[in-house]
Amino acid sequence: MAMILCSLLLPGCATNPVTGSSDLVLMSEQQEIALGQQANQQVLGQYQTYDDLELQNYVQYVGRKVAERSHRSNLNYQFTVLDSKHVNAFALPGGFIFITRGLMAYLNSEAELAAVLGHEVGHVTARHAVRQHSATQLTGLGAALGAAFLPGLGQAAGQQLAGALGTALLRGYGRDHELEADRLGAEYLGRTGYDPKAMLRVIGALKNQELYELKAAQAEGRDANVYHGLFSTHPDSDTRLQEVVASADAVTKVKQPFIGRGEYLERTNGLVYGDSNSQGLLKGRDFYHGQLGIALRFPAGWRVSNLPDKVVASAPGGAAILQLSVSRTNPGQGAREVLLQGLGLQKMGNEQILKVRGLPAFSGTAAVDTDAGRRPARFTAVQLGRSVYVIAGISRDPQGFAQYDSAFRATGESFRTLTPEEKALADNVHRIATLRATDQTTFAGLARQANLGQLGEQQIRLINGRFPRGEIQPGETIKTVQ
Repeated sequence: MAMILCSLLLPGCATNPVTGSSDLVLMSEQQEIALGQQANQQVLGQYQTYDDLELQNYVQYVGRKVAERSHRSNLNYQFTVLDSKHVNAFALPGGFIFITRGLMAYLNSEAELAAVLGHEVGHVTARHAVRQHSATQLTGLGAALGAAFLPGLGQAAGQQLAGALGTALLRGYGRDHELEADRLGAEYLGRTGYDPKAMLRVIGALKNQELYELKAAQAEGRDANVYHGLFSTHPDSDTRLQEVVASADAVTKVKQPFIGRGEYLERTNGLVYGDSNSQGLLKGRDFYHGQLGIALRFPAGWRVSNLPDKVVASAPGGAAILQLSVSRTNPGQGAREVLLQGLGLQKMGNEQILKVRGLPAFSGTAAVDTDAGRRPARFTAVQLGRSVYVIAGISRDPQGFAQYDSAFRATGESFRTLTPEEKALADNVHRIATLRATDQTTFAGLARQANLGQLGEQQIRLINGRFPRGEIQPGETIKTVQ
């Protein structure tokens, strides 16, 4: 069937750079790169890059070194560290690769960093995003036939690929593609002089982080954040994963592989751990944003998620939701005008002009459309300079709105500018630090000093690759959090 389709869609067939066989892809390499450039700008527009030029250059150096030994060394690879506490890495078409500082906190050598980047390079060299998009298009053969002969990607095709890419970035490319990316990444490690078995070590570390995250999320009543590339089993018991890494090890036969533990720990000493002051910090019920100079308090018992463009809090059981977002004003606009225009309304109910901690503000209710139908919502808009901060609250059950409206109002009215004491607290972020262990150094003791909370010891074990058990040897270099 594939050969018949390739004969019909000759312009859409390409030689797979990895296998040498024909793949049915409906996009040229130039189109792939152009799409990757566009997606890259979207990522950079939505997420902040980590503000450490030396670390960015180091990641670029390690990534380029691996990519130069790949099946598509002709591409101009770009490697970027994102300022996010979440554990993730992903590749866009054409060689644009991202890794979060949150993931880097759980790595312990340059070889492990190279393994993560090599895995993502493997997705690029095998053209997984393009192949997934092409398979999606082939569900409608007529549309695929038309797209194959177009000189460029049409808007509809671009939207379809964006959907396929979004799914892949969040959930991975499926077990076969993830295994192929691991095999290719391990092979590129060996070609570059790193230990191919670093692929197993880094997947093991991330799997342990996933196990911890699932337990922590369940205890805290929130959704878990796990790396998309992990399998359901641990690498120690995953036969196919062991086989693909062993095959890469056999092909490359590295006699004295480079690990680079000391180099990596030196480069990541001082890495921000957890929330950053550029994105805001959550301390108990209070959210502080040092760069914006604001704070507010969420209801007790609600779980809070700090996202790139908003902060969302949900009541136990998801019975109600609060959201903090910010908009810019035009000349002559106030909080009321921004709120009404943002909602597309002429007026609201229960309108009230008020002062919130001395700042001009407006509050009101309106019915809004949701996936479950129209629901009443409370909006409080607070003006600070040219910015208007909107605190919106909505209940899942329309009849339950009155039950939560007082909490919605209290959260909006807790909005304030930071005091000097709060500003100092907001700027006091956690960072990775290294130390030389003595016979008195314990994970429990490091956790107490770091003040990471009830699960602090598990977190210190995780960043050192010693979860759930493992002891510290006197004289070794250990990571802690300060």
